Amino acid sequence: MNFIDIILIIISTIVLVVGLFLIILAIKDGEYEIMGGFLFVTIVFLVFTLFIPFLVIDKNSGSTIGTITSVDRSFWGYTKLYIKTTETNEEEYCIEYDDELILMAQENLGNKVKISYDERVGFYSVSKCHQSPIIKIESLTW
Repeated sequence: MNFIDIILIIISTIVLVVGLFLIILAIKDGEYEIMGGFLFVTIVFLVFTLFIPFLVIDKNSGSTIGTITSVDRSFWGYTKLYIKTTETNEEEYCIEYDDELILMAQENLGNKVKISYDERVGFYSVSKCHQSPIIKIESLTW
């Protein structure tokens, strides 16, 4: 969990508390139309600050063969792996906090490899990969 996760959770909590307070005040005063508006705005704001940034739905899984062109570290700490699959196409993949895979990727820089990646579905921190992470790298050079 990083500072953006914490900030989003704090903002969501504040909005929830203020929203519930305003809804209770509207019910107390008999203002049911206003209560409905407060309820709608509170729910929409919570969806955009609490669920959408953390929700990841990437059902991709499989393997790719190509040449590793770059291994970079992202701002959040995970590693980006760039693989040239055709003459003009380069794809970006993600390695998440696995030192062995990162070392293997760095050792095979410029070499042909086969990577396997798995699906990613669920709620993940903003600092985690929001795509299918690599689970295996096999060198194809002998």
